[in-house]
Amino acid sequence: MLGARGTRIATTGNRAGEIVILPGSEFAALPISTYLSALTIVIVRFVELERRPMSVEPTSNPNAINSSDGSDSSADGQIHAISNLIAWADESDVDPGNGDNFDDTDNQLIQVSLGVASGLFYALQAKHFPTAAHSLRVAKMCSRWAISLDLEPFQRDQLEVAALLHDIGKIGVPDYVLSCPGKLPAEEQTLMERSQELGLEILSACCDGEEIIDLIRYNYAWYDGTKGGFDLKEKQLPLEARMLAIADAYDSMTVDQIFRRARSTDRALAELLAFSGSQFDPELVDSFCQMQTQSRPVDPTGTRHWLRVLSPDQANRHWKARQEMGPQARQRWATIFQESLVRHIHDAVIYLDLNLEIVGWNQAAERLTGLTREAVEGHQWSSELLGMADQNGRRLQPENDPVRAAITGASQTIDRLSIRNAANKFVTVTAHVVPVIGEDGKTIGVTIQMHDTTSMESLEEQIESLHYKATRDPLTGLVNRAEMDRALSEMVERHTAAGKACSVIICDIDFFKRINDTYGHQAGDEALTGFAKLLQAYARPGDVTARYGGEEFVVLCPNSNNETAAALAERIRSELASISQQALGGKNMTASFGVTEIQHGDTADTILNRADRALLQSKELGRNIVTQIGGGFSEPAVGNRRSWLSRLFTPEEPELLLKRAMKTRVPLNLAAEKIGGFVADHRAQVITVKQDYIKMMIDGESLPMQRRSADRVVPLIIELHFSPLTAENGSQHTKVQISISPRRNRDRRKRDAFERARHLLLSMQSYLVAYEFVDTTVAPADENTSWWSRLWGG
Repeated sequence: MLGARGTRIATTGNRAGEIVILPGSEFAALPISTYLSALTIVIVRFVELERRPMSVEPTSNPNAINSSDGSDSSADGQIHAISNLIAWADESDVDPGNGDNFDDTDNQLIQVSLGVASGLFYALQAKHFPTAAHSLRVAKMCSRWAISLDLEPFQRDQLEVAALLHDIGKIGVPDYVLSCPGKLPAEEQTLMERSQELGLEILSACCDGEEIIDLIRYNYAWYDGTKGGFDLKEKQLPLEARMLAIADAYDSMTVDQIFRRARSTDRALAELLAFSGSQFDPELVDSFCQMQTQSRPVDPTGTRHWLRVLSPDQANRHWKARQEMGPQARQRWATIFQESLVRHIHDAVIYLDLNLEIVGWNQAAERLTGLTREAVEGHQWSSELLGMADQNGRRLQPENDPVRAAITGASQTIDRLSIRNAANKFVTVTAHVVPVIGEDGKTIGVTIQMHDTTSMESLEEQIESLHYKATRDPLTGLVNRAEMDRALSEMVERHTAAGKACSVIICDIDFFKRINDTYGHQAGDEALTGFAKLLQAYARPGDVTARYGGEEFVVLCPNSNNETAAALAERIRSELASISQQALGGKNMTASFGVTEIQHGDTADTILNRADRALLQSKELGRNIVTQIGGGFSEPAVGNRRSWLSRLFTPEEPELLLKRAMKTRVPLNLAAEKIGGFVADHRAQVITVKQDYIKMMIDGESLPMQRRSADRVVPLIIELHFSPLTAENGSQHTKVQISISPRRNRDRRKRDAFERARHLLLSMQSYLVAYEFVDTTVAPADENTSWWSRLWGG
């Protein structure tokens, strides 16, 4: 049934989802499933009701819809009449309640109204569904009100679009502001007010005209003009903006908000009347209140009046949509764009035909060469025209000319060339020469693109200069401390992975303070620079010479063992001692050297600390000598020597990671001194010292294998038991029992704890120069380790 008129609805021949309405003696069928395309209007005539005009209440124009008999109205008039009829048709009173989604009819409504701009509304829905639902309700309310006021169709369309998008700026409001349950603080209120400006900015980028933007802008204005920031007031304000302001306020008051409960209809209307004449248009407030009290309230599902006959052009007429164009138009536009690009590009572009006649010469070519287009077009191309030469300044020969190569060989080239510029100076350019191939596959010409690389070369030189300054010591010109640290870490990592030897030499000028005190700082600087030149002169290719700090210098020797590095240090020491220093009044100066080779378990810190300890020994022994420490990779590595049978059946102490016994050929007192070097280089903390027992802790920072600075490594406890041994030849040896365990039991669960303990054991072996291992055991297997893994050591 249709409203209170009691007319019947014909359903014969119509599919589900179609709306069929009988105005008088006619029915109109509108398929809902199709939008943005012309809908077929089916007129079904029945001879069962009297022929008389049908008025739609409560419209202000009773003649808005007339009987179709004898009607000769336009298509737009028919559409408008159908829209008016649908607006007052009975609708379902059931609220679909789809949570945070609109039903199919609402989605269809949005797309029909907004066209290509529907994405804006769906973005608002995804951002904050209550705001999108509010906009949709306001749009329905405004459309119903516009019909009751008999506004023109274009006015209703603009009002509907403005209502749907009037809160689009809230896309830019943070979620915590939109979800605030109470009164907004001043800062958050500012963010909410900023959404109005943001919405106008968004719509300005896509609206094809100012009408809809003005409706939304003046929706925020007060009728009496007391709200600042607006240049219009009262009747000067657009009618649709005044209507939108009232509908917006009404829906906000009558719907539950997160910060307050909904007000009743009577209270909301009373609120509108209270602000009539100040915030709202008094005449429109009266009209709105009359519509709400005398007619059926707005139904949230009343959307069918929007589903009018629309084409894509009508739906998108408010927006800046891309226009379709034919092949010829596209080709014409492409040519315009290409000509503009070539004319304004910063690179010089030259066109040559097959006969090497110049047919194109852009503005950048004029600026680069100083030759105008009028002076060169139509003339024969020659490399001598620009004094073109290769990067070394040699004139181009015909066989080396990239232009001729592109013509004859149809191959493109990119070369660094030298040309004469507008200032008659030679500059370097990157020349990209490309043959132009016609539709028949034959070469018809050549394009030359030249990019001035003068500034780029200058920048490269500046970067190299800055890098040199950042990595060099300003006094001596050697590598500085920071660059040396980087090179040392890289050398240790590379040689450890390859199992190859490398060495570090650290040296110090003897009694340098006396030089400064006796001869002055200028003489001290000359002594430093002279020593630095001597180190550079004797360093091998690939060695890194660095000033470590003050009068200390370091030489990194890749692919060098202890003997080779010590021999190099001795040659430098001997040469320095024989040179008379003019800054010192003809006297000589000497230096002390410490040398070490990489060992198992070394890090950049440990190898450098060991070399420094060798230097200290040189000074303690009288200076002007070379001392070397360490055995390198030549000593046997500690391995897991337990048999498969012992791994399977022998229980292991659960509190230990590693337990080893080793023998060294040095006596007990010397073994203790070597342990002192281990403690110093690894920055170990000695906990307990007895006559034949040492207990120490090594924290995570000094352990090897720290892959990242954020790694949380396990502090380890090392216990050493010493006992003297007498060899067959009567010499005194030492047996050392080593146990390594985590500081806390739970640290044993760390995946890399055992591997770090093994590296420490290898390092200890190198320091003690151990030659035999006995009574070896390994860390206990995890509780979840299978017997098969225990059998094969997995």
